[in-house]
Amino acid sequence: MTLKRVSPLLEKHSKTINLNLAPDPWKILKCCETGIVFLENPPGYEALKEDYAWEKTYESEVKKRKTDEPIRYKISSLLKAFRLKVLKRNKIKEIAKKEILKINNTDSIELLDVGCADGGALEKIISELPLIYHSKCLPNGIEISAALAKIAKDKANRGKWVHNNALDGMLEFDDNYFDVVILSSFLEHEIEPLQLLKNIFVKLKDHGCVIIKVPNFASWNRHIRKEKWCGFRHPDHVNYFTPTTLRETALRSGFSKFSMKLLDRQPLSDSMYAVLRKS
Repeated sequence: MTLKRVSPLLEKHSKTINLNLAPDPWKILKCCETGIVFLENPPGYEALKEDYAWEKTYESEVKKRKTDEPIRYKISSLLKAFRLKVLKRNKIKEIAKKEILKINNTDSIELLDVGCADGGALEKIISELPLIYHSKCLPNGIEISAALAKIAKDKANRGKWVHNNALDGMLEFDDNYFDVVILSSFLEHEIEPLQLLKNIFVKLKDHGCVIIKVPNFASWNRHIRKEKWCGFRHPDHVNYFTPTTLRETALRSGFSKFSMKLLDRQPLSDSMYAVLRKS
């Protein structure tokens, strides 16, 4: 069963334009009032748990790209491997380590990975911090995929690992609980992004921050590639942000500080990054 969404920034009906960027039956719309681009008719949360679980849709998307554009896929894969293995560039990880190192005068530092997959990302970040932080930092995760959530729970020896959608999963934690919340390649999947950020706001400590990575709908590559852009994943990508609409989403959810440097939103990149703070 599919849903019938309204503008996720207004959370009500508004004038929209069909951008004709998705194959049937999916429909990508642009809200004329806010500029937010979204999938109008995504599957519900129950379908996302099983039928459209990340590990399944990612595998099918990889196969499709290998078949449709094998040379482009090979070049893209080599460049990605070069960035990660040779240049050792993982921007989310570097931002997270920098933010954690700013936290002082506390016995424990609570971290949360929303859409944590197998749960390994936070432990990797912690392992690269100075030794004093290894026991202070406590990893937690939320994962909607039943298979991945089980893997995360089974291999974790600390922290709280929740199998649920992000919106409800956040409510399983205490208020003012987290120091750092990571939404890496996640907010584009969330049917209610504004409400999710509102929930996170309540669970975040006053000094805490939210680190976000999403596809950059304003990138030059998206304009050139059109419906073949690598940022499209039908139907599990349900929001397509630009720097402007991501900032507006953050501010409407209660965050008063939105940090996005020029290199975090440069048009040659298909991804963009931001850090949100309460004050």
